[in-house]
Amino acid sequence: MGDSNHGNPWVPILLRSATAAAFGTLTVFWQSPGVGVLSVAGGLYLLLTGFAVLRMAVLAGAEGKPRIRGLQRLEAAVYLAAGLAVLALRSVEAFLIAGGLALVVGGAVELYLWNTSRKTFLPARDWLITGGVSLGTAVILVGVQLLDLGAHAMLGVTGGSAIIIAVMLATSGLGARWDARSQSGQSRPSPAAQQKP
Repeated sequence: MGDSNHGNPWVPILLRSATAAAFGTLTVFWQSPGVGVLSVAGGLYLLLTGFAVLRMAVLAGAEGKPRIRGLQRLEAAVYLAAGLAVLALRSVEAFLIAGGLALVVGGAVELYLWNTSRKTFLPARDWLITGGVSLGTAVILVGVQLLDLGAHAMLGVTGGSAIIIAVMLATSGLGARWDARSQSGQSRPSPAAQQKP
């Protein structure tokens, strides 16, 4: 971790990982999901992803990185709006348009921030994969719609990408948590040092 990372980046990283893991697991084990499942599960996934990204924006602001904070707020706002739209409209088309737009904006923001900020902001190192997977998922969703494969296929594609994101972020978040605990232990003086006059 760099000197500029004094917050707890593992919290929003693991929050996003848990959200993606829950959604991905649901899509794997649900046998015959329809439009209702796509709308509710997909809408909640987009909403909770937005909240996790918003937590990351708060961290960036606390670390004095206004450009990252501003772009992460934009990304979070798009995810939150998409989640609400999917929950309200309840159709395959709503999921494709709103969810696809959120994935495109989120993916583009994360790839840009990976390119510009990965050396100064620890979480940005993950955004090459999350950004690339998000953009790729949006493209595949368009193909699914053109082939008229329906809600089940859309859930499968989105859930598969969520599992990739969940595993990668879990690894990163747990690593950041371990680093934070190690640095915390090293910064504390030993009992012997405390007893010295």
